[in-house]
Amino acid sequence: MFEAIDEHGNRINSQLETAHSLAQKILYCPYCRTRLRVRQGKRRLHFVHLTSCTGESTDHVFWKTYLAAYFRKLHFEVELEAVRGKRRFDLLLQPGAIGIEIQRSKMSADEWKRRALLDQQSGYEVRWIGFRDTEGPIFQMDAWMKQAFSEDGYVDVVEKGRIVRYTYPLPFARRVAFCQRVPLTVDDFLSPCPIPRKFPERQWATLVKNYRLRPFFSSLPSHYLRHPLYQSRLHVSTVPSWCYLPLSSLISIPTHPFELQLAVFLRLKDDYSEQRLTTFLTSCLTECHIAYEWSCLHELIREWQAMIDFIKRTLPELFKQDSLDLAGRLQEDQKLAGALRLFVERETGINEVKE
Repeated sequence: MFEAIDEHGNRINSQLETAHSLAQKILYCPYCRTRLRVRQGKRRLHFVHLTSCTGESTDHVFWKTYLAAYFRKLHFEVELEAVRGKRRFDLLLQPGAIGIEIQRSKMSADEWKRRALLDQQSGYEVRWIGFRDTEGPIFQMDAWMKQAFSEDGYVDVVEKGRIVRYTYPLPFARRVAFCQRVPLTVDDFLSPCPIPRKFPERQWATLVKNYRLRPFFSSLPSHYLRHPLYQSRLHVSTVPSWCYLPLSSLISIPTHPFELQLAVFLRLKDDYSEQRLTTFLTSCLTECHIAYEWSCLHELIREWQAMIDFIKRTLPELFKQDSLDLAGRLQEDQKLAGALRLFVERETGINEVKE
């Protein structure tokens, strides 16, 4: 490791020091706070532990200790570093056999799924807590958070010194979504239940506008996007508004949500039947080496078709083959956002959703 702290808590980088200057200092690990010593490697100075290190950050240790004390006050039995079979939980609460995992470091979606499967097979309910350095509805997700959003529908994170919940992610970039922040009580944390869904129509129309105006760089092969756009004499700024739907199921597919929708539009036009969607999506994702699961793909197709059908009934004029300029498309975006709010209200059974 190349970073340490001294006895006053100051961060020290071994690459900015000499062996002589470091020899005069008492050094500690910034994670486990145990003593370090300096070692001269073949190329660079670095620090090594005098004893074993847990690898846990100070944030991880603090929240693990804090939550243990908090739940003990609520009369739960709390076991730290509880080992059960092939799993180890940061905390295990009884009664209920509820595990708590505090995830400060990055983790892949596959690893999250592996652990979730083990927990399911063993009969444990697990609550995951991530970390955010910023706040607000624009949520940049680690890989495991995308998987948690996809399967659980929410993610709990430490934000500005407290635990908050984000739900209903609406993806607009590969790892970024617009999420709804909801109040979080201890009962909600231990026993998650669905909450009313909102659709942020003004913010969504702004996101689409920004995407229309930005320089276009596609990660999909040219024959899926660039060439068909050119042949159709279209541009991302003037394609129909329904190429930018807030499909929450796209959170589970590691690609840009608008790019995939544009590719589907250019190939299928407005015939979004289940068979055509399935055929094109499977071939496109397979050719682009984009991982997906059949259950997630079927849920995406179901959501896509339901949304398209609703818009066709509510705003049929959006599907006319008119060639509009940017100003005309932006007006369409505003109308579409209103229709999508109605769609959300219908799906959730809410008559009116206030922002």
